[in-house]
Amino acid sequence: MMLRNVLVLSLALVLMSACATSNSDAPLSENQKAAEINIQLGVRYFSKGEYKVADEKLRRALRQDPNSATAHWVFALLQERLGDYEVAEKHFRKAISLDPKDSKAHNNYGTFLCNRDRVLEAEKQFLRAVDNPLYSEADSAYANAGTCFLKLPDKVKAEEYFRKSLEKNASERTALYQMGLISFERQEYEQASFYFRKFETVAKHNSQSLWAAYQTEASLGNQGKADDYAHQLKRSFPSSQEARLLAESYWNAGRKQQ
Repeated sequence: MMLRNVLVLSLALVLMSACATSNSDAPLSENQKAAEINIQLGVRYFSKGEYKVADEKLRRALRQDPNSATAHWVFALLQERLGDYEVAEKHFRKAISLDPKDSKAHNNYGTFLCNRDRVLEAEKQFLRAVDNPLYSEADSAYANAGTCFLKLPDKVKAEEYFRKSLEKNASERTALYQMGLISFERQEYEQASFYFRKFETVAKHNSQSLWAAYQTEASLGNQGKADDYAHQLKRSFPSSQEARLLAESYWNAGRKQQ
Protein backbone atom coordinates (compact mmCIF):
# COMPACT_ATOMS: atom_id res chain seq x y z
CA MET A 1 0.00 0.00 0.00
CA MET A 2 2.85 2.37 0.83
CA LEU A 3 4.37 1.82 -2.60
CA ARG A 4 1.27 3.03 -4.37
CA ASN A 5 0.91 6.07 -2.11
CA VAL A 6 4.51 7.09 -2.68
CA LEU A 7 4.22 6.83 -6.41
CA VAL A 8 0.91 8.70 -6.50
CA LEU A 9 2.50 11.46 -4.47
CA SER A 10 5.38 11.61 -6.89
CA LEU A 11 3.02 11.87 -9.82
CA ALA A 12 1.11 14.67 -8.16
CA LEU A 13 4.30 16.67 -7.68
CA VAL A 14 5.24 16.13 -11.30
CA LEU A 15 1.81 17.23 -12.46
CA MET A 16 1.86 20.42 -10.45
CA SER A 17 5.24 21.38 -11.89
CA ALA A 18 4.48 20.33 -15.46
CA CYS A 19 4.67 22.91 -18.17
CA ALA A 20 4.63 22.57 -21.92
CA THR A 21 7.77 24.01 -23.41
CA SER A 22 9.19 23.60 -26.86
CA ASN A 23 12.52 21.77 -27.26
CA SER A 24 13.31 23.98 -30.20
CA ASP A 25 14.29 27.63 -30.37
CA ALA A 26 11.99 28.06 -33.35
CA PRO A 27 8.90 30.24 -32.81
CA LEU A 28 5.78 28.38 -31.78
CA SER A 29 2.92 28.13 -34.22
CA GLU A 30 -0.54 29.27 -33.18
CA ASN A 31 -1.60 25.65 -32.80
CA GLN A 32 1.38 24.90 -30.57
CA LYS A 33 0.61 27.91 -28.38
CA ALA A 34 -3.00 26.82 -28.10
CA ALA A 35 -1.88 23.29 -27.24
CA GLU A 36 0.34 24.60 -24.45
CA ILE A 37 -2.59 26.47 -22.94
CA ASN A 38 -4.79 23.38 -23.08
CA ILE A 39 -2.06 21.23 -21.54
CA GLN A 40 -1.78 23.63 -18.63
CA LEU A 41 -5.55 23.67 -18.24
CA GLY A 42 -5.62 19.89 -18.43
CA VAL A 43 -3.01 19.63 -15.68
CA ARG A 44 -4.96 22.08 -13.53
CA TYR A 45 -8.24 20.19 -13.88
CA PHE A 46 -6.46 16.86 -13.40
CA SER A 47 -4.92 18.06 -10.12
CA LYS A 48 -8.39 19.15 -8.94
CA GLY A 49 -9.90 15.76 -9.76
CA GLU A 50 -12.07 17.13 -12.58
CA TYR A 51 -11.10 14.33 -14.93
CA LYS A 52 -13.76 14.79 -17.59
CA VAL A 53 -12.78 18.40 -18.25
CA ALA A 54 -9.08 17.48 -18.07
CA ASP A 55 -9.66 14.78 -20.67
CA GLU A 56 -11.37 17.26 -22.99
CA LYS A 57 -8.54 19.80 -22.66
CA LEU A 58 -5.80 17.27 -23.22
CA ARG A 59 -7.50 15.67 -26.22
CA ARG A 60 -7.82 19.14 -27.71
CA ALA A 61 -4.12 19.75 -27.07
CA LEU A 62 -3.23 16.52 -28.85
CA ARG A 63 -5.28 17.56 -31.87
CA GLN A 64 -3.64 20.99 -31.89
CA ASP A 65 -0.11 19.62 -31.53
CA PRO A 66 0.19 15.86 -32.10
CA ASN A 67 3.97 16.14 -31.72
CA SER A 68 3.91 17.49 -28.17
CA ALA A 69 5.64 14.94 -25.96
CA THR A 70 4.31 16.69 -22.86
CA ALA A 71 0.72 16.47 -24.08
CA HIS A 72 1.13 12.73 -24.64
CA TRP A 73 2.60 11.85 -21.24
CA VAL A 74 0.20 14.07 -19.28
CA PHE A 75 -2.68 12.49 -21.21
CA ALA A 76 -1.17 9.08 -20.41
CA LEU A 77 -1.18 9.91 -16.69
CA LEU A 78 -4.83 10.83 -16.89
CA GLN A 79 -5.74 7.63 -18.72
CA GLU A 80 -3.87 5.62 -16.11
CA ARG A 81 -5.90 7.35 -13.40
CA LEU A 82 -9.07 6.51 -15.37
CA GLY A 83 -8.02 2.87 -15.64
CA ASP A 84 -7.44 2.76 -19.40
CA TYR A 85 -3.98 1.25 -19.17
CA GLU A 86 -3.66 0.24 -22.82
CA VAL A 87 -4.25 3.81 -24.00
CA ALA A 88 -2.01 5.17 -21.26
CA GLU A 89 0.93 3.01 -22.31
CA LYS A 90 0.43 3.92 -25.94
CA HIS A 91 0.77 7.60 -25.13
CA PHE A 92 3.72 7.11 -22.77
CA ARG A 93 5.53 5.35 -25.60
CA LYS A 94 4.57 8.07 -28.04
CA ALA A 95 5.89 10.78 -25.71
CA ILE A 96 9.23 9.02 -25.38
CA SER A 97 9.52 8.46 -29.13
CA LEU A 98 8.87 12.15 -29.74
CA ASP A 99 11.38 13.30 -27.12
CA PRO A 100 13.75 10.55 -25.88
CA LYS A 101 15.40 13.04 -23.52
CA ASP A 102 12.17 13.93 -21.68
CA SER A 103 13.09 12.72 -18.20
CA LYS A 104 9.63 13.46 -16.79
CA ALA A 105 8.15 11.13 -19.39
CA HIS A 106 10.61 8.36 -18.51
CA ASN A 107 10.07 8.78 -14.75
CA ASN A 108 6.29 8.67 -15.11
CA TYR A 109 6.37 5.77 -17.56
CA GLY A 110 8.59 3.92 -15.09
CA THR A 111 6.02 4.56 -12.38
CA PHE A 112 3.27 3.28 -14.66
CA LEU A 113 5.24 0.08 -15.37
CA CYS A 114 5.98 -0.42 -11.69
CA ASN A 115 2.29 -0.13 -10.88
CA ARG A 116 1.76 -2.95 -13.36
CA ASP A 117 4.44 -5.03 -11.52
CA ARG A 118 6.83 -4.76 -14.49
CA VAL A 119 9.76 -3.93 -12.22
CA LEU A 120 12.72 -4.51 -14.54
CA GLU A 121 11.08 -2.57 -17.37
CA ALA A 122 10.35 0.21 -14.90
CA GLU A 123 13.98 0.28 -13.77
CA LYS A 124 15.11 0.97 -17.33
CA GLN A 125 12.82 3.97 -17.55
CA PHE A 126 13.97 5.39 -14.21
CA LEU A 127 17.58 5.05 -15.32
CA ARG A 128 16.76 6.77 -18.60
CA ALA A 129 15.29 9.62 -16.58
CA VAL A 130 18.40 10.14 -14.45
CA ASP A 131 20.68 9.75 -17.46
CA ASN A 132 19.93 13.40 -18.21
CA PRO A 133 22.35 15.44 -16.01
CA LEU A 134 19.99 18.43 -16.20
CA TYR A 135 17.02 16.56 -14.74
CA SER A 136 16.14 18.31 -11.49
CA GLU A 137 14.07 15.41 -10.10
CA ALA A 138 16.65 12.64 -10.30
CA ASP A 139 16.20 12.07 -6.56
CA SER A 140 12.55 11.25 -7.19
CA ALA A 141 13.38 8.82 -10.01
CA TYR A 142 15.92 6.97 -7.85
CA ALA A 143 13.44 6.84 -4.96
CA ASN A 144 10.76 5.48 -7.30
CA ALA A 145 13.18 2.81 -8.50
CA GLY A 146 13.97 1.81 -4.93
CA THR A 147 10.31 1.65 -3.97
CA CYS A 148 9.62 -0.44 -7.04
CA PHE A 149 12.25 -3.03 -6.11
CA LEU A 150 10.58 -3.49 -2.74
CA LYS A 151 7.77 -5.15 -4.67
CA LEU A 152 9.94 -8.16 -5.66
CA PRO A 153 11.14 -7.88 -2.83
CA ASP A 154 14.78 -7.02 -3.42
CA LYS A 155 15.79 -4.85 -0.47
CA VAL A 156 19.47 -4.83 -1.44
CA LYS A 157 18.70 -3.27 -4.80
CA ALA A 158 16.09 -1.01 -3.25
CA GLU A 159 18.58 0.30 -0.69
CA GLU A 160 21.08 1.00 -3.45
CA TYR A 161 18.59 3.28 -5.17
CA PHE A 162 17.44 4.95 -1.94
CA ARG A 163 21.04 5.84 -1.14
CA LYS A 164 21.49 7.29 -4.63
CA SER A 165 18.34 9.31 -4.10
CA LEU A 166 19.68 10.74 -0.84
CA GLU A 167 22.98 11.56 -2.52
CA LYS A 168 21.00 13.78 -4.87
CA ASN A 169 18.74 15.19 -2.18
CA ALA A 170 19.37 14.46 1.50
CA SER A 171 15.74 15.39 2.27
CA GLU A 172 14.01 13.09 -0.23
CA ARG A 173 11.08 11.90 1.87
CA THR A 174 10.47 8.51 0.28
CA ALA A 175 14.11 7.48 0.57
CA LEU A 176 14.31 8.67 4.18
CA TYR A 177 11.13 6.80 5.10
CA GLN A 178 12.18 3.54 3.47
CA MET A 179 15.75 3.69 4.79
CA GLY A 180 14.28 4.18 8.26
CA LEU A 181 12.22 1.02 7.89
CA ILE A 182 15.11 -0.96 6.38
CA SER A 183 17.47 0.14 9.18
CA PHE A 184 14.87 -0.71 11.82
CA GLU A 185 14.35 -4.20 10.39
CA ARG A 186 18.12 -4.74 10.60
CA GLN A 187 18.08 -3.54 14.21
CA GLU A 188 20.40 -0.71 13.23
CA TYR A 189 18.61 1.60 15.61
CA GLU A 190 21.00 4.56 15.49
CA GLN A 191 20.63 4.72 11.72
CA ALA A 192 16.88 4.18 11.90
CA SER A 193 16.57 7.03 14.40
CA PHE A 194 18.56 9.33 12.13
CA TYR A 195 16.34 8.56 9.13
CA PHE A 196 13.04 8.84 11.01
CA ARG A 197 14.01 12.12 12.66
CA LYS A 198 15.09 13.55 9.32
CA PHE A 199 11.92 12.25 7.67
CA GLU A 200 9.64 14.03 10.12
CA THR A 201 11.23 17.37 9.21
CA VAL A 202 10.03 17.04 5.60
CA ALA A 203 6.85 14.92 5.80
CA LYS A 204 4.18 13.56 8.13
CA HIS A 205 4.49 10.15 9.71
CA ASN A 206 2.01 7.40 9.01
CA SER A 207 1.07 4.66 11.47
CA GLN A 208 3.78 2.29 10.25
CA SER A 209 6.60 4.80 10.54
CA LEU A 210 5.40 5.98 13.98
CA TRP A 211 5.33 2.42 15.29
CA ALA A 212 8.80 1.70 13.92
CA ALA A 213 10.13 5.02 15.22
CA TYR A 214 8.63 4.34 18.65
CA GLN A 215 10.31 0.92 18.85
CA THR A 216 13.56 2.40 17.59
CA GLU A 217 13.74 5.07 20.26
CA ALA A 218 12.61 2.65 22.97
CA SER A 219 15.39 0.26 21.95
CA LEU A 220 17.90 3.12 22.23
CA GLY A 221 16.60 4.05 25.67
CA ASN A 222 15.26 7.40 24.47
CA GLN A 223 12.00 7.04 26.39
CA GLY A 224 10.94 10.67 26.03
CA LYS A 225 11.13 10.55 22.25
CA ALA A 226 9.53 7.09 22.22
CA ASP A 227 6.60 8.41 24.26
CA ASP A 228 6.24 11.31 21.85
CA TYR A 229 5.87 8.88 18.95
CA ALA A 230 3.44 6.78 20.98
CA HIS A 231 1.23 9.81 21.67
CA GLN A 232 1.27 10.74 17.97
CA LEU A 233 0.31 7.19 17.01
CA LYS A 234 -2.59 6.99 19.48
CA ARG A 235 -3.84 10.47 18.59
CA SER A 236 -3.54 10.33 14.78
CA PHE A 237 -4.19 6.63 14.07
CA PRO A 238 -6.24 5.27 17.00
CA SER A 239 -7.85 2.48 14.95
CA SER A 240 -4.68 1.31 13.21
CA GLN A 241 -3.08 -2.08 13.69
CA GLU A 242 0.03 -0.30 14.94
CA ALA A 243 -1.97 1.49 17.66
CA ARG A 244 -3.30 -1.89 18.79
CA LEU A 245 0.24 -3.27 18.87
CA LEU A 246 1.31 -0.28 20.93
CA ALA A 247 -1.49 -0.88 23.42
CA GLU A 248 -0.52 -4.55 23.66
CA SER A 249 3.12 -3.64 24.26
CA TYR A 250 2.11 -1.25 27.05
CA TRP A 251 -0.12 -3.91 28.61
CA ASN A 252 2.59 -6.58 28.40
CA ALA A 253 5.17 -4.22 29.87
CA GLY A 254 2.82 -3.39 32.75
CA ARG A 255 2.11 -7.07 33.42
CA LYS A 256 5.83 -7.90 33.51
CA GLN A 257 6.41 -5.18 36.06
CA GLN A 258 3.85 -6.69 38.44
